Amino acid sequence: MYEVNVEGVRNVVQACMTKHVRRLVYTSSVHAIAELPHGQKIGESHIFNPSLVRGSYAKTKAEATDFVLKSTQQGLDAVIVHPAGIIGPEDHQMSNLGQLVLDYLKGKLRAYVSGGYNFVDVRDVVQGILQAADKGVSGECYILSGEYHSVREMLKMMEDITDIKAPKTKLPRWFAMLTSPFAELHYRIRKQKPLFTAYSIFTLGTNSDFSNDKAKKSLNYTTTPFRKTLEDTIAWMRNHKMEPKPKKRRTKKVKNQQNIRHWANGT
Repeated sequence: MYEVNVEGVRNVVQACMTKHVRRLVYTSSVHAIAELPHGQKIGESHIFNPSLVRGSYAKTKAEATDFVLKSTQQGLDAVIVHPAGIIGPEDHQMSNLGQLVLDYLKGKLRAYVSGGYNFVDVRDVVQGILQAADKGVSGECYILSGEYHSVREMLKMMEDITDIKAPKTKLPRWFAMLTSPFAELHYRIRKQKPLFTAYSIFTLGTNSDFSNDKAKKSLNYTTTPFRKTLEDTIAWMRNHKMEPKPKKRRTKKVKNQQNIRHWANGT
């Protein structure tokens, strides 16, 4: 992770400065920003310190963001964007949030974890990045966030959209955190990506009230209603036949006809 998130960014910055690239838009993360207590809105910052954030991902993004920001003082033209939890259609690599939606469609979700997060449509993030390249100010940061929803609210929306019953069992975060190492080991053995990790469960309980006011004002950033994002994501998955077809119920008459054919064929 460090090689990609930190050393990779350093290589990109060095290449940009060597080749005199007109502008770099660095996609950081809201996790690079130090968390504030619940009840306080989190805005942009110009201080990025790995010791102020939790988790390997957040620490590497904070270090890389700090490097990019300091490079702007050395002549690099760079704008930094901080997306929140990205979700949306065209999720070919299947992100964690995309996998959550797909597992819901397949009826694999038996329970959910308490908490919530700030979700943003991937298409809004793309437009935000393009606007940052065009209208952003070098050395400035812009949060690309969407709407906050609890996991329960998200599941209720998907139930309304699909008519698939949402799970009723809610797992406390402390219990999910306690069992997460065993769950991650289980998925690792099966060579599958875990739906929930200790870090993702931790983030569900953090303050994710991110302000996108600066991006809206400076970049003309707009957001898609979260329900619309879910509708489009589910429609995309169904169009790509990711959702399993309902099993056909075999009647006794069909079974009897099959038994007669087997008897006639001597099988």
